[in-house]
Amino acid sequence: MCKTTILAHNENITIAQCNNCKVLNIWRAGVLMNFSFEQFNAFCTATKKLCFDDYLESRSDGKEVVILSTPFPDISLVFTREEWQEFFIKIDEALYMKRIYELVYY
Repeated sequence: MCKTTILAHNENITIAQCNNCKVLNIWRAGVLMNFSFEQFNAFCTATKKLCFDDYLESRSDGKEVVILSTPFPDISLVFTREEWQEFFIKIDEALYMKRIYELVYY
């Protein structure tokens, strides 16, 4: 079993790093996303520059959301504006803590 270090956490999102296999895990609303360090950096770079308002769609209940595609055509991530902001706050926190751990332990 891998030993993980939590990089960012709140009641909706946990971002943890596996210390042995060098994998980052994002836990969000029943979804677990796994990234190598390189993939995580690429994901952050690609998604952080997206503006929520540029990709708005409406759910059947009229709520505005952004649907973020994944490499799997039948699986997408859906975010409300609040979830989008919260997600990227936690991504930034995780990136910061990842850098701290790299400075301290490597």
